[in-house]
Amino acid sequence: MRYLLRALCTLLLLLAAAAPACAATAVYRVGYTPTPGFFTRTQDGSFHGSGYAYLEELSLYAGCRFDYVELPLGQEFDRLRAGEVDILIGGSGTPFSDLLYSHHDIARPALELSLSDNAQRDLADTPRIAYFAKIHTEQALRASLARFFPDGDYTLVPFQSLPAMDDAAAAGEVDAITNDAFHPHPGTQPAGRLRLLASHLTYAPGNAALCAQLDRAIDEMLTVTPNLRPLLEQQTGRDRAPLFLTPEEKAYLAEHNHFTALASPQQMPYSYFDGGRHRGIIHDIIAQIERDLGITFEVRETPTDTVMLEQLASGEADVLVDFYFDFSWARQHGVYVTNPYLSTAYVIIRRRGQALPDAPRVAAQRSRNVTRQYLEQIYPAEQISYFDTDAQCLAAVNDGRADLALVKSVSANALLYSGLFYRLMAESNVVFSHGTSLAVSDRLDPIFVRILNKEIAHLDPVAVQSAINEETSAASDKSPLASLLYRYPQESFLVVTALFLLLLAGVFLTLYVRRSHLAAITRLAYHESVTGLCNERWLEQVLPDAIRAEGAALKGGRLYLVGICVHQLDYLRATFALNLLAKSFADISRRAHATFPWFKNYAISTDRTRLTVLCALPERMTPEAAAAAISSHFSSVPLGDVVTRVHYHMSFLPIHWTDATNPSQLLGESLASLNYAREHNLPFVLFDQAMHDRFLWNKHLDELAPKAFDRQEFAVWYQPKYDLATKKLVGAEALVRWQSPELGLLMPGRFIDYFEHIGLAIRLDYYMLGHVARFLEDRLRRQLPVVPISVNQSALHLSEGDYLKRMKETAEAYRLPRGLIDLELTETAFIDFKSKEARANARQIIDELKADGYATSMDDFCTGYSSIAMLQSLPMDTMKIDRSILLAAEKDPRAAAILESVIQLGRSLGMHVLTEGIETPEQEALLRRLGCTYGQGYFYAKPMPQEDFERFLETHLN
Repeated sequence: MRYLLRALCTLLLLLAAAAPACAATAVYRVGYTPTPGFFTRTQDGSFHGSGYAYLEELSLYAGCRFDYVELPLGQEFDRLRAGEVDILIGGSGTPFSDLLYSHHDIARPALELSLSDNAQRDLADTPRIAYFAKIHTEQALRASLARFFPDGDYTLVPFQSLPAMDDAAAAGEVDAITNDAFHPHPGTQPAGRLRLLASHLTYAPGNAALCAQLDRAIDEMLTVTPNLRPLLEQQTGRDRAPLFLTPEEKAYLAEHNHFTALASPQQMPYSYFDGGRHRGIIHDIIAQIERDLGITFEVRETPTDTVMLEQLASGEADVLVDFYFDFSWARQHGVYVTNPYLSTAYVIIRRRGQALPDAPRVAAQRSRNVTRQYLEQIYPAEQISYFDTDAQCLAAVNDGRADLALVKSVSANALLYSGLFYRLMAESNVVFSHGTSLAVSDRLDPIFVRILNKEIAHLDPVAVQSAINEETSAASDKSPLASLLYRYPQESFLVVTALFLLLLAGVFLTLYVRRSHLAAITRLAYHESVTGLCNERWLEQVLPDAIRAEGAALKGGRLYLVGICVHQLDYLRATFALNLLAKSFADISRRAHATFPWFKNYAISTDRTRLTVLCALPERMTPEAAAAAISSHFSSVPLGDVVTRVHYHMSFLPIHWTDATNPSQLLGESLASLNYAREHNLPFVLFDQAMHDRFLWNKHLDELAPKAFDRQEFAVWYQPKYDLATKKLVGAEALVRWQSPELGLLMPGRFIDYFEHIGLAIRLDYYMLGHVARFLEDRLRRQLPVVPISVNQSALHLSEGDYLKRMKETAEAYRLPRGLIDLELTETAFIDFKSKEARANARQIIDELKADGYATSMDDFCTGYSSIAMLQSLPMDTMKIDRSILLAAEKDPRAAAILESVIQLGRSLGMHVLTEGIETPEQEALLRRLGCTYGQGYFYAKPMPQEDFERFLETHLN
């Protein structure tokens, strides 16, 4: 019995002990409305937000558990009264007298003014503002709206239900609504914060005991964690404040939108200057403030923080963009300070591998607030040495004058690497931090500080952190190469070793490639790729020794440099493939070398059109006989499956002892003599003194022509044109004369053909055109009479890519009257005038020249085969009949009849008809009888210099 009573007592004690445990597991229903950042539930059923975290923390101190019930917005208080939930979280506004509220507020949501997406009128024109009358009073709202609408020019519209208020906003019946930040409404956008509201835990009237129990738990919780509410809000994230400026603030910014500013220098990536322009994290944040407010800060550079604060105090600047957030420090420097927009941390810099002594020497920067607030509070004055910049502080630690320095954590690595302070290291622990604000001179209106505080609250923290990350990364990228070696010693060693091995392998590979490919490179340099024959570069190299080796033939006058090319090569190229022709030509060369013992060294040209051969002819064999032997032996050439009859052009250039020293001249003379044979359609040419003189003359032209253009040695002469009936001057032709200091006065026949051959005719034409245009422009400017002047145009222009563009630019540069410059083109300029495409191209060229204001003449008419076709297709202004037709008409009645028909043809087409080369009265009379209108020739006037022509103008125009 005694044991039974003892067991019963033990059971009762256990039940008594268990009773509090059962009470501790009490469950309370908490009603909530979904609120981003405060209380939300995701699709997987989990809860998030600062309000949710607050209740979960509270449950630990209250010894209970909460279940969460979602309630419709606007019905939460009615559901609480109905007993559907025990507690309501998130309610704000005017307290209801019948409900109970927690002693502490759990959040401070803002009462916001939100604009309707479908607002029908501007807020400046008496907006209609809706509010939920159940939780907000008109009196309280008007007090909050006074800052935005100081004149009270708005209308408050009460609503008894939130859905009705939302419908009115969506329909445009109201322009704005008031709501707490916890409960954004669809169809509206937050525009500004009116005031802060207190949000409490709300209980039904019958839950006084629960309210008291949780108030005690909240007291204990906040005693342990006094900063719980901001900590939770920061962790869960909250939307940034909308930027809404009052009319007064907008008016201020409209009048004051440019400010001079200063910023801390030499602290990459925090704040620094590059070429006088502000850069870094601070710059990026300030740039965002500028964009949001529509203002500009002209940030100026100062050498040190001391100078920066002195300039701010002296009134040289309005704002300091990175100021220590301390109101006492601000008052000392005569500035207002804004709320912090950035948190700045500091770390210790010390020498690597050395412990700090018990009494370390400290390198501190002057005029830096961290020196005043931290270093001077921790270390005695005798341990502190002052410097102007962070770099100087680190240099003092580096060379042993100090043991530590304090720098911003974001700038530590950049300072170490840019200054090459590789003996130093930055500790990872943050020893001091402060808020970074803007300082505004107290000479400015405090309203500017309030505006900046609004903008700082509006800044996106994600954007601020992005600026920090980007600038820190950029600063790391700008570190010198030596810093990379220092930061990554093992990796750097591996990279350097790998580079050395690669370099060593590259050296061996280069030697191998050079040895194995030397022959190939030599072959590429001295052999033609398609045929495999040696090229002329090779022949030029070996020719001196080859000439000396043929001493007997050289002494006997039997040594020649022979040039060979195929007759009608263009026809063969159009008929057969180019590679087939080249290989056949190479085969002929090899067979000739094997067939004729006197066929010595030979080489093919780069374009594979000619062969150059050193020939040592046998005694009693003449060059003519050697040429005949080659032509006869190789007259039939197999081109694929077709045996073709081939003829050749050949030139023989005698070689003398002295020629061995100048192989390039030998090759040049050989080419010149072969070109002569090809141009004159000769099967054989023996290079003689006349050719030698021509070669030397052309060489002189090559050397002197570029200088002649630079020295303006080409003079423009003018040959008048006249009316055959009245003998009056009607125009002139511009002709060139070369007044060379070295060669004397040269007529066109001495150099024009060669200029055409080497392409200088194009440059000469533009030279002549420019001089004629300036001559006419000058006379018009002086109000002197002018006549149309014709300028010859080379056929080379028609293949010039930008011919029409350059002619247009010339016309636009001088803006002469239309037709004052006449361009003379020969029918041979249009080489192929048979195809439709060629005619269309020629027509386009003439049309564009005429559109630019040029007149056009067909020069040397009737000397080619396309004259009639050109008349049909080209709208030329003038027909110039060649002198040869006039000379034939004097002697032959049939030629005279042809000349008369040509003249009448030109006149019937509306063209001016001019015959050139008139030298006798009989020729002039003949032309008048045949109906020709204009003439040109020595009978009327010879070509004359510009000065003489100007005098001629004065006497022959009237």
